[in-house]
Amino acid sequence: MKTDLPPMNWVKTFEVAARLLNFSAAARELNMTQSAVSQQIKLLEHHLGDPLFIRKHRKVTLTNSGLAYLPVVQGVLNNLQRKTADIFSPIGKGRLVLNVNYAFSSLWLTHHLHKFCTRYPGIRLQLIHSNWERDFSESNYDLSIMNGNGRWPGLSLEPLLKAEVQAFCSPQLAKLIHSPNDLLSLPLIEVMGSSHTWSQWFETVGIDMDDSKLVCHKVDTLVAATQMVKSGLGVMLAYPDFFTEQDLKETLRSPLKVRLPTEDNYFLAFPEGKPLSKSATVFRDWLREELGLLVNHAKTPL
Repeated sequence: MKTDLPPMNWVKTFEVAARLLNFSAAARELNMTQSAVSQQIKLLEHHLGDPLFIRKHRKVTLTNSGLAYLPVVQGVLNNLQRKTADIFSPIGKGRLVLNVNYAFSSLWLTHHLHKFCTRYPGIRLQLIHSNWERDFSESNYDLSIMNGNGRWPGLSLEPLLKAEVQAFCSPQLAKLIHSPNDLLSLPLIEVMGSSHTWSQWFETVGIDMDDSKLVCHKVDTLVAATQMVKSGLGVMLAYPDFFTEQDLKETLRSPLKVRLPTEDNYFLAFPEGKPLSKSATVFRDWLREELGLLVNHAKTPL
């Protein structure tokens, strides 16, 4: 097998012929003669040093190598087509693939996306949700919105929120809270994996407390914590700028204005050195504008 890549026209011919499993049908789709299709397949097989098709009478099937090669070729061609459209199509056209932290999507992004789609009706969105930072593996995402401490090598990171949290509860529960000491007798809710804890919050307000005497529920996502709080179950720590005006008017209150600095944040992330598509660029600009981020972020020093 030669180590250099085969000519693109051979690869494209293979993809069509393998997808249709018919050289005549492939010739019609490619606007070629059947003999030209057959010749290009033979040249590709010779180049790779391995047969791709089993030819029996007028029927063809894929060899094991052909079966393994087809999804690779299709992935490359699909990605090439999408990136070509992203780079050379007008601004506001194309497809945008976002890998988004589930809580950020559920509590903020999906409430605001209609504004983006109204401004850029030609951009087709694809949202893929992840919760933990380990779920954001290398893939064909244009942008990711991740939650954590930002220690992720190889990524350019733009913080989206002010890194502070404060106490939130339901309007009914807020009537019982007048000072930090009042929280000692109420159920507290913590999101597992967060760098900020209730112990740190109480330390900030100068209360020496015994963790074992607290009623503390633990959940693995801010979405679950928010729903529990809205139902009146307890009090959680969350980012003040995270919730919609409707949430803060109808279902959530922050009875104490004490803010606890946190190492965690939500970040807009993309690989270092990788140019953004036009669709990704306009989304990043819109997201900054919507969140009130009027300055250009450099990579966050961590």
